[in-house]
Amino acid sequence: MSLPLYIHGSTDVGRQRSQNEDSYRIAAQPDGSQLLVVCDGMGGHEAGEVASQVASDRLVEVISASPPDNPPRALYQAFMEANQAVLDAALTRGADGMGTTGVVAWVMGSRCYVGWVGDSRLYQFREGAPVDRTRDHTRVAVMVSHGILKPEEARNHPDAHVLVRALGGSAGVQKSFKPEVWTEPLELRAGDVVLLCSDGLYDFIEDPELYPLIEGRDYQDAVTKLIQTANERGGGDNITVILLVAGQPEVPRRAAVPQQARRETLPDGMPMLLAPEPASAPVVRETPVAPSGPVVQAPPAPEPRKRDAPVVAASTGRRFPLWLLLATGVLGLGVGLAVGLRAQTPKPSPAGAQTPSAPSERDAGVAQSEPPTGMGTPHTPAPAAPGGSHVTETGEQ
Repeated sequence: MSLPLYIHGSTDVGRQRSQNEDSYRIAAQPDGSQLLVVCDGMGGHEAGEVASQVASDRLVEVISASPPDNPPRALYQAFMEANQAVLDAALTRGADGMGTTGVVAWVMGSRCYVGWVGDSRLYQFREGAPVDRTRDHTRVAVMVSHGILKPEEARNHPDAHVLVRALGGSAGVQKSFKPEVWTEPLELRAGDVVLLCSDGLYDFIEDPELYPLIEGRDYQDAVTKLIQTANERGGGDNITVILLVAGQPEVPRRAAVPQQARRETLPDGMPMLLAPEPASAPVVRETPVAPSGPVVQAPPAPEPRKRDAPVVAASTGRRFPLWLLLATGVLGLGVGLAVGLRAQTPKPSPAGAQTPSAPSERDAGVAQSEPPTGMGTPHTPAPAAPGGSHVTETGEQ
């Protein structure tokens, strides 16, 4: 099943130019593939306009006549012939230095083959994120690749648009002429966006701004929005845009970035693994808002019942259930009480020994004997002797 493609292109002269030297083509092929071409001419006095038209027409002619078995080779050959066509046109017109950039996307189903010369660009986006982008054939881009300039310094550099490769152009440019063609295609998925443009667009819209401007828009409206924004920001050059959306007419919205888990809170019942010692989580209270009317003090809400959580031993990391600690404490308390009572209990006297008992003050000075206690059981006195005399445990009569 083929992937439906929604393609729209447009070009605008901008706010500061009197003529449009850009050119673009959207050409459907008999085999169902699509050719997308953007060229940005240079040379002035209509030379740039002619160069971009000659190059874009020749690129489409050569690729359309090429067999589809080796798309990268066909793209390379098309750029070589387009370059010669521009040189021939410059010679015929006597316009020395006439030249143009060129970027081509040959879309065959879900595969997109890419080739370019100069600084017109192709971007691929997936779920709002950039997947790939062509690199500019400019003097500044070469300096950045060699570490001579930082990327943030390149944008406003005086040589930002001095080309080192072009279709046609000066003799110096022709010495280093070589098309750049990717040997492997871009793989397109439903929702992918491919953007081809001249420098009149990206000179006024930073790369990170491109997708946010078009997300959620119809593919035709998205092209209009990009050109309109570039014009609102100065429109200092011609602006050309081709937009392709795979599988649907709307530019998909950016994928929501999953939020990172907040580290200051934990789900209810989850043990705190990295805490140095067991501690209850801090209570965060909302900042009170001053009421506009009288305040009625509500009774405090009962604290929620906390779940029993394992206790982490700081020394070994082993966990002991709370019930075991409670049972151990109760058992220890009982043993302590028993030992204390045992220590307070007097030892029994040896057999036959008599221990005097202290007199009691309960009978107004009459000395009476108290029965000794042994293991908490009162001692039963012996029966009285005949004759009515009473013998106590002290031996007194």
